[in-house]
Amino acid sequence: MIERDPLIGRNLGAYQIQLKLGEGGMARVYRAYHARLRRDVAIKIILAQIAGQGDFRARFEREAQLVASLEHPNIVAVYDFGEEGAIPYLVMQYIGGGTLRDQLQDEYPLAPQQAAFYALQMARALHSAHRRGIVHRDVKPQNMLVSAQNRDQLLLSDFGIAKLFDTTQDYTLPETAIGNGNYNRGQTSADQILGTLEYMAPEQINRTEVDARTDVYALGVVLFQMLTGRVPFLSTTTTGLMYQHVHTPPPMVNELNPTVPGILVQITARALAKAPEARFQSAEAMAQALEIALNGVKNEHKTDDLSRSGPIAPPGHDATVSNANGQPFGHGSDIRTAPRMPSYQTPPMPGPPYGQQFSPPIPPGQNTGPTLGNRNIECATTASGRQNIPPVPPATRTRKPISMQIIVAIVVLLVALALLVMRFQTFTGPTTQTTGQPTGPATAFTEMFVNNNAGWTEGSINGLTASVAGKQYTLTTVPKDTFFPYPTKIGSLPKQFTLTAQIRQDKGTTDVFYGIAFYMTAQNGQTQAAYAFVITSNGLYALLRYDNNTSVTLWSGQSTVVRNLHQINTLQATVKDGTFSFKINGQATALKSGTSLKDTTYENGQAGLVVTGPDAQFTATKVQLAIP
Repeated sequence: MIERDPLIGRNLGAYQIQLKLGEGGMARVYRAYHARLRRDVAIKIILAQIAGQGDFRARFEREAQLVASLEHPNIVAVYDFGEEGAIPYLVMQYIGGGTLRDQLQDEYPLAPQQAAFYALQMARALHSAHRRGIVHRDVKPQNMLVSAQNRDQLLLSDFGIAKLFDTTQDYTLPETAIGNGNYNRGQTSADQILGTLEYMAPEQINRTEVDARTDVYALGVVLFQMLTGRVPFLSTTTTGLMYQHVHTPPPMVNELNPTVPGILVQITARALAKAPEARFQSAEAMAQALEIALNGVKNEHKTDDLSRSGPIAPPGHDATVSNANGQPFGHGSDIRTAPRMPSYQTPPMPGPPYGQQFSPPIPPGQNTGPTLGNRNIECATTASGRQNIPPVPPATRTRKPISMQIIVAIVVLLVALALLVMRFQTFTGPTTQTTGQPTGPATAFTEMFVNNNAGWTEGSINGLTASVAGKQYTLTTVPKDTFFPYPTKIGSLPKQFTLTAQIRQDKGTTDVFYGIAFYMTAQNGQTQAAYAFVITSNGLYALLRYDNNTSVTLWSGQSTVVRNLHQINTLQATVKDGTFSFKINGQATALKSGTSLKDTTYENGQAGLVVTGPDAQFTATKVQLAIP
């Protein structure tokens, strides 16, 4: 049995904790609400084993004050910090729209212009922090949040592990981790080197002095990944990956993606230089070069000038890259053509929770195709990219082991989903008159609810009130049960079909599930078996399988196209001989590294809808079954 998080519902200062969003090596993140300000926020709570170390509280207060002083349209704002009892916490801006990692999950590159614009924003954000003496040390796509209001805006988060420019700061990488390759890539903790190995600069690995150029290197890795769909270095072992960062030249971007303009190839190569002295000497210098690239400058002397190096500017001063006339890029004659960063508003934004890692989870311990119970779940890798450029051929890749950070994220997400799925523990069936398997094959239909000739569940049944009227199907739930209303006159589904429904939530909290069901069978008014593709009005989605009154989460994630109540959502399930794929409002949902998942536990049964309580109301306006 999953225990309820004791912090849920509790107040920390003026903030009521509502939902756990995630957990890392040093902190947990929750969504909370400030009643007087009527504002959703994200609260980062430092883990007890970290908060109890030595002079942590003094350092926490000092660094929290410094991070809270950062004000930039591309940095997640820190509103407040405090301590409640023995719990130190940071209060941050709540961002919607997912992370950059979500956009790179299918291993296809972004368009070069989009990649350059994202990198430009991150360089500006880093430079703002560097001027205050803060090195991020963990720049990576997971810490880059996409605005729900403007998909072109990116915000840098998680300065929680950032340190002051202090060359005496001691950080260690356990020798056992180096020797046995068991370093938890992707996770930062207090007794490990700060950073994520795929994005870590050579000086971090060598445990020498870090500065602003360390973040430039990490941003270069992110830019490389955006332009090619993969990180520059791949290895099956930790030591192999560390060795490549320190000694192996990275591939040229245009070797993997020939469509990338030469100026972006050079910018990426310079950012990834092994020696800090050979990189851009500040994030601002990299930003100015990216502005030139975005403006499509073809002048050869400006492109060649990217190979120059200059002295690093001290905190509080700008370092620049000069053109052939000795003028800094972005000044003088260049200022007329260099695009300016837009001025963004940065209030709390609706949508998916701050910092949520939306990449679909891989169940722990299942590296080669997840299994659930005694049944195999086969995941296909049919990803669709934004460019017509295939991922790197398998022969040139090495499969990366699952990092501890990913495993922790998986566990956190599964726990959160389990808490939501607990409301499914009472399985009220679609109708008390239905028993056994449906008879006869289904035929294609389009239901607009002009009448109820299809025999949809109607009336009041065990807490569900259902009615067909006015070209809509209204479903009202009272208890915390799961209901499967369905058309009694539609027969058993074939092995290949597409089921589509248009449905919205009109009342209730935004964390109740609703959606479509297929291969559904019932007995004595109880659902015995079904697959259900469900969403919540705050953006979660899940594929559930019901086995004799027990639900199993086959996959889950978060969508950026579902944001609130009263929004008509089009859900679509396509089934081809046990292989499932899904869309929400026309957008394919991610399932592992692709967009399909295979499960052949059930291959017959009826189609229907899924709604849950308590005290919620839903309206379906269209249901369509297409059979090839």
